[in-house]
Amino acid sequence: MSESQEAKKAMINFEGRRLTGANFFCDEPAAIVDAEIPADKAGEVIHDWQQNVKALHQRLHLSEPIIGSRIHSKGQSLYFTAPIDSLYSAIELNETALLVALGIVKVDDTVDEIDGITHVQHLEALFIEEANPTLLELQSLAKTHEVPFLWDDDFVSLGLGRHCQTWDIDELPDPGSVDWPSFRQMPIAFITGTNGKSTTTRLCAQILRGARLTIGFSSTDGIWAGDDCLDTGDYSGPGGAREVLRNNQVDAAILEVARGGLLRRGLGTGNAQVALITNVAEDHLGEYGVNTLEELIEAKFIVRKSLGRHGTLILNADDAGMVEFTSSLNMEGQIIWFSLDRENPVISQHLASGGVVFCIADECINRIDKNQKMTICAVDAIPITLSGAARYNVANALAASALCWQILEGTIEERLLIIADGLKAFDGNRDNPGRGNLRIINDISVMVDFAHNPHGLNAVVDTLLQLPAKNRMVMLGHAGDRSIDEIRELTRVALRLDPQKIIVYELEEYLRGRELGEVPNIIIDALTEFGFAKEHISLSPNPGAGASQALAMASAGDFLLLLTLGDRTEVFEVLDKFAADGSI
Repeated sequence: MSESQEAKKAMINFEGRRLTGANFFCDEPAAIVDAEIPADKAGEVIHDWQQNVKALHQRLHLSEPIIGSRIHSKGQSLYFTAPIDSLYSAIELNETALLVALGIVKVDDTVDEIDGITHVQHLEALFIEEANPTLLELQSLAKTHEVPFLWDDDFVSLGLGRHCQTWDIDELPDPGSVDWPSFRQMPIAFITGTNGKSTTTRLCAQILRGARLTIGFSSTDGIWAGDDCLDTGDYSGPGGAREVLRNNQVDAAILEVARGGLLRRGLGTGNAQVALITNVAEDHLGEYGVNTLEELIEAKFIVRKSLGRHGTLILNADDAGMVEFTSSLNMEGQIIWFSLDRENPVISQHLASGGVVFCIADECINRIDKNQKMTICAVDAIPITLSGAARYNVANALAASALCWQILEGTIEERLLIIADGLKAFDGNRDNPGRGNLRIINDISVMVDFAHNPHGLNAVVDTLLQLPAKNRMVMLGHAGDRSIDEIRELTRVALRLDPQKIIVYELEEYLRGRELGEVPNIIIDALTEFGFAKEHISLSPNPGAGASQALAMASAGDFLLLLTLGDRTEVFEVLDKFAADGSI
């Protein structure tokens, strides 16, 4: 592409990427272009783009794809399905088709002014170079033999967990010599939602260990196989899922999948027995064409595409948006609803139609079907519920119970006991770092929590308002990729605690395009506008220093809420030192 063509392309503002699994738009891998075509030209351009995609496939002798488009409030998403061995080339084809539709290039124009290569010749060379017929044959035979098949840019594997074998993508086996019966499935569960994903993932792993299974799980905090942490960081996308599924020590996999991974790449695998959606609230809107809560709900429901014919989708009956969206679904498998309220109409209707529910009755976790009610354990016996005050963790316990019931084998009595034991054994401070960690140090109550959106923070505030405190103090900061409105709303929610003092900290590692000091200034401006006295606001360079400030200002009977992101280690170090010798 010439410099002038590059300049014209930049004016249009579009970007291509791969969808490597079932996704927001279709059930197969695809090439997509996210574009911002002016609304008055979008209809004509999309029509021409579609014709160009078809024409280029014909000229390159490629199989006819499924072609589709989605128009949203901020632009358009243009996609078509493609074989897994040609997704990069398909992106180039997609962008070329759009450039031609926009009148920026012609397919027979030169791409390289020195070599004189046309766009068609350039695309043809790309497809030839990327082609991997052995990969496609393995994929096809795996489907025929009903064997799990995983692939990425570097590796290909057959089977899952203990029954998995992995090859370098450049050293694939002869498909005709593969011992197909030796590769088997294992239980897989996907967990998504706006809040509670990581807690529920960890809780499920704890429960299932009681069945003497080695559980692999991936989350926003890292990857585990049994008790071994394989890596730390955000592994809530397809890459983290594949790491778990390929681990030969693993008997079952619990895979946290966040919005970003679902929208950017799609699902990492199918073959799941269970998919759980904890809740859906406004968070990270405006990315990948998801601009409203309704669109975010639809995006979260991508996980249902991982389920086979007999898979189970577990949903939150207390989430009105989720309930409404589900009414339009045509589900092949079963749905299990969970709720904090036994009298929730969704729960009653589901039971009446012969379904299974998990709900709170008599302040106990219960599994109920048309034949019987089975009590698992009392809510106040589950440590992370803080004797029932943390209702959001009661909901997480319900969700985990429902998920594990579907994974576990054995008698009803055995499953009830394993789930109850796991719920009771899960220690939030030890097993769930950064989420609702409550400690009492020198008569000062301290909670460290990850709450980073209004929905999550409201749940934490609701909990703390039930706990005694002489004075309350809040430490908060936000990542720079939050909008001003989002930062202001999070600040407003924090004020529901009626804190006597607020410490605002800088997150230098999370500026994400903003200037140093910009986010703290937004928070401070919001606090003063909402009526909080400026003389009761302190500024800190980082969360660790902020925790030290909070402890220095606190006295016996006070309650400190310390909100952190990926920096909780420094905060815990400050708390440990204070607990050990009272020093700050």
